[in-house]
Amino acid sequence: MILRSIGAVLAALVALAAGTALAAPRLERERCAFKAPRGDRLECHTLVVPENRARPDGRQVRLKVVVLKARRQLARDPVIYLAGGPGDSPLVATNAGADPLAEGDWWRDTSAIRRKRDVIILSERGAGGSTPNLDCFEARSSEAARARRRAITEAQERDILLKCREKLERRKVDLAMYATPALADDVADLVKAMKLDKVNLYGISYGTRWALYTMRRHPGFIRSVVLDGVYPPEINGEQDEPDIVRGVFEQLFADCASDKLCRERNPDLATVTRAMIAGADAVPIEITLDIDNRPRTIKLDSTKLLLVLLHMMREGDAAMVPETVTALSRGDRRLITQFAESFEEDEGTLTEGNAQQFGGLFNTIECRESWSAVDQAARETAIQAGGIYSLSARLGKLGIFCPVWRVPGAPASERQPVQSAIPTLLLSGGYDWLTPPAWGQEAARHLSLSRHVIFRAQGHGVSAQDPCAARLRDQFIDSPNPHHPPSCRTDTPPDFSDAAERVKALP
Repeated sequence: MILRSIGAVLAALVALAAGTALAAPRLERERCAFKAPRGDRLECHTLVVPENRARPDGRQVRLKVVVLKARRQLARDPVIYLAGGPGDSPLVATNAGADPLAEGDWWRDTSAIRRKRDVIILSERGAGGSTPNLDCFEARSSEAARARRRAITEAQERDILLKCREKLERRKVDLAMYATPALADDVADLVKAMKLDKVNLYGISYGTRWALYTMRRHPGFIRSVVLDGVYPPEINGEQDEPDIVRGVFEQLFADCASDKLCRERNPDLATVTRAMIAGADAVPIEITLDIDNRPRTIKLDSTKLLLVLLHMMREGDAAMVPETVTALSRGDRRLITQFAESFEEDEGTLTEGNAQQFGGLFNTIECRESWSAVDQAARETAIQAGGIYSLSARLGKLGIFCPVWRVPGAPASERQPVQSAIPTLLLSGGYDWLTPPAWGQEAARHLSLSRHVIFRAQGHGVSAQDPCAARLRDQFIDSPNPHHPPSCRTDTPPDFSDAAERVKALP
């Protein structure tokens, strides 16, 4: 009996040791498909981790990892970049044959950081750069792919998602393991596999939520955090969109009214803007876009016009919105055409018949963490009361997608604020309607060593829009003291004078 018990214990220990070995993250060096500029270096790896860490002998997830090497290795704590989305793929090119590091301007943007420390880019599990990849339709990487997406009807869209979900089910992909907690654990496994003591986290948009979860689950190895476009777990982005959209427009109307030049060039901007958006359903605005070097005529209805104007604010071009609206009221479509082309290049929304979201990771996380907790009655009331400012919220299709995608809702414990004493810099744009400054303020309330900086004239992702924001980011990573005041101006209003000069320079 005793010998049998000892044997059982030994067998259990062997099994535990085997499981531990299987669960250990593994970093595989691989040949880089990217090219470093002259004088710079990079390393490429694949991080191999369990899909389900409670079942270490099950499916493995493979994540691309790229290390942009420091010019002089003075600091041992690298920066780990956490992408947005969810579902953004910084290591996958948006255009066939392109180098994604060049597309994303990574070498220039990280040059100050890389004077001392490496910058590590980690793929999101379930998105491009990951195996398995949960995407249900090919990316817009060619005109043929874009044409196929443009032709998809709403009924076909639902059918594509349904078949994609069934295919993942047949492959026994566990969608519950493609959520923010698992992504946070991927960061911890990367730190472990690379044998790092301390790291700095830098997240943008959804990447800020990814970073906040990592702070909560694995605080021990984090030296500092930069959050740009803050989306904390206690905020539900699907709940109050009409009020947020109304807020950025009212802010623009007020900023223009308080500026003499803008006020004179764009009289009664609020009335003209509202009438222009509302009237575009009855009389759509016809414009011709240069798409893939071919002219394509489209009609902007109320929803599409609103989306173009919101895109301008998101990209830091709020000052150009009054000029664009006033020009349209006079029959001049040059500005709206220019910004609609930019929007179509980024989003591909204007030429598609309906709003599409084929990113499986996006659907998994948003259905699990947002839609499952929405107060549907309150949301519908806000949409009905929002008028033209509800048009973008009406486009949302999680109510259709989530019953098809079938993932369990996140537990209430995950939706609690992240409380931490890790030094944190939070950055927001005054015209960011995707992750408004109030969300950054809410997150900062629970971070005892933090500073929240609002860039009044900017939009979403201010470190890419304002040199001051990029400088503050770099300075904070170098010396993470939130009590240091900003070294440059952050409260500059929209530059309406520059907008007027840009209009004068139009051909």
